Amino acid sequence: MIDFTDLSIAIIKRTFHRRFELARITERSDTFRKIVKRLFFEGDDIQVIPRDGSVEVNRSFQLPENTALPSDVLRRMILRSKHIFRMDFCICRVSSGCSDYPHDLGCLFLGPGALRISDKVGSIISKEEALEHIERCREAGLVHIIGRNRIDSVWLNSGPYDELLSVCNCCECCCLWRMTPLLSEDIASSITPMEGVSILKDAKSCVLCGRCEEACFTGAISEGGEHHDTGRCLICGRCVERCPKDALKIVMDPDAVDEAVMRVEVLVDVES
Repeated sequence: MIDFTDLSIAIIKRTFHRRFELARITERSDTFRKIVKRLFFEGDDIQVIPRDGSVEVNRSFQLPENTALPSDVLRRMILRSKHIFRMDFCICRVSSGCSDYPHDLGCLFLGPGALRISDKVGSIISKEEALEHIERCREAGLVHIIGRNRIDSVWLNSGPYDELLSVCNCCECCCLWRMTPLLSEDIASSITPMEGVSILKDAKSCVLCGRCEEACFTGAISEGGEHHDTGRCLICGRCVERCPKDALKIVMDPDAVDEAVMRVEVLVDVES
């Protein structure tokens, strides 16, 4: 008899490369859109956390030396969590056959739903191990995405979607959310930039080398860097880190981390 988790993994591996095609259908077919949203995306609220090295804290205010960094959103939620599950692999990179980023740096899952995930894909870990894991992910060049993501509770069979908080560690080549620009607006709007951050460009410094365009996983940057679609941009910070002329920067408000945590903490009771 086939185990549910084994079946889910097999289905994802066989269909992952078609996610762009399926995303386009949500724009063309109202019936398909409603079915997909109800099964996999309803109730989602997901934030992209910019990479720490790409952020400049807004200096309009007098700030303490220990001003929080974007990754502190994850740190705070991990330290509050009673149950933390770490996947032994990234299902997206494995399904895509990624050759640029490690396959073994999988998602973290917080909340009571973490206890229901099969030990075939990972294990319950300590807070210290979870903090070490996200540090390894940052060092590998991955971007954190945190929030309530119904599709994870479905394929992991973890129970109610509001009992599982996902912390994904994504690369620009294989991330599920690369399909965001192709999704219907009501589904795509469930994933947004972190609260309190914005991206700025110094047009005079830009030499249109295209490095930022190569790094963008949502197609928000085009024409070698000349055009920036702020509606598509999730402010992940990859373009900032790869710009050779420092023409881009992300500015973060002093209370941005607090605002982001407030948005996340109501999604799943990670302390229960």
